[in-house]
Amino acid sequence: MFDPAGRHFDLPRRLFGAGSSEPLFKGFPKVPAPWPSAGRLKSGSPYDLDLIHQSLRGGPNMEAVDPRWLHSTQPSVLQEHVNYYMGGEYARTGTTARDQGVNLNQVPRLYVRRDGATDILSGHHRATASLLQGAQFQAHVIREE
Repeated sequence: MFDPAGRHFDLPRRLFGAGSSEPLFKGFPKVPAPWPSAGRLKSGSPYDLDLIHQSLRGGPNMEAVDPRWLHSTQPSVLQEHVNYYMGGEYARTGTTARDQGVNLNQVPRLYVRRDGATDILSGHHRATASLLQGAQFQAHVIREE
């Protein structure tokens, strides 16, 4: 299946609910993120940075998100971090796999473009864990108007 921009979603659909990280990682510690890459601009940011900053000041707008239809802004994910989020530690403590002191990393953050494409700004490992578990996940959603 392709989205309107022609990006491929077969891998996320196949991985949804796999129950383990192994179908994605296949013995490798690091693999490409399972989603199509978010579109880029030749110059500047593809995001409304004022909108992002405003959203961060107002507190997170948390929503349940289906992980099958996202776009990745980072090239790869680590199995160690995905497995951490698939375990119970994060759910019990809220402690992230890394960058615990970085405020922007405390919750996954998604950016929904005017065309409906949803880009992961942060939280690729949590989104991957949710994808493999076949579940929605909570994320701070920032929407272009």
